[in-house]
Amino acid sequence: MLPTVVREFACNLAVRSVARRLHVTPLARRVYCRLLTNSGALEVSCLGVNAIFKGRNSKQLAFMDWIFTTERHAIEAALSDLKAGDTFLDVGCHYGMYSVLASKLVGPAGRVIAVDPHPESLEVLRENLAVNRCENVEVLNLAFSDATRPIAMAYNEYFAGPRRASDPPSAVHTAQGMAGDEALRNAPIPAAMKIDVEGDEFAVLCGLKRTLSLAACRKLCLEIHPPSLPSGVNQERIMRFIRNCGFNILTESARSTEVHVVATR
Repeated sequence: MLPTVVREFACNLAVRSVARRLHVTPLARRVYCRLLTNSGALEVSCLGVNAIFKGRNSKQLAFMDWIFTTERHAIEAALSDLKAGDTFLDVGCHYGMYSVLASKLVGPAGRVIAVDPHPESLEVLRENLAVNRCENVEVLNLAFSDATRPIAMAYNEYFAGPRRASDPPSAVHTAQGMAGDEALRNAPIPAAMKIDVEGDEFAVLCGLKRTLSLAACRKLCLEIHPPSLPSGVNQERIMRFIRNCGFNILTESARSTEVHVVATR
């Protein structure tokens, strides 16, 4: 396991910018991935619980390391108020970075609902659930949206996102879309939820309006991707929707082109 100071240095945006200018990014990435994956796993300690994460290759493991290093504040904000017996909703669960930790925090009496349309991501997620003995997680292979219908999505090595005009045909797949309120009809009300869907966040919020308006839903953590938002949707419209569901914006912070929002009731 690499020391934290080395991982933070490698994830520093200024350092990465210098590496690009010097044209050494590919070499630096190969060396870093080799050092990081010597043990074959990434060990994480967060909010008093420990977890182990594995990937199919060094790139996946390095990607998880990047998330834990650069988004730790967002992870802690999303999970910090979870109690034993709570339900946590993870929309855009990816490899399970939030879901595994949430599973340990809510305990056997609690529940995690992990949602993602990318089948390969879910394969890695299930492996991480197994290695961490997370038996209280329900996995939904869906694309949450504002309605139930097939959705064209672009898949890359790390995630799935809404189809763009520039996406090559080989990257485009059809995922089953479903409104979150419909998918959660028979599920416990999530005490907290995290949404990270690469530009489709407004549609996901609209499909979860009934759930978000319930008093038992206490916290929303959302990653907004302004450059990827569809026409007619902007950050201000998203924030207004959140407030109309009864939430107060607690924090709003930018990282590169993304904006992390934490809202509480």
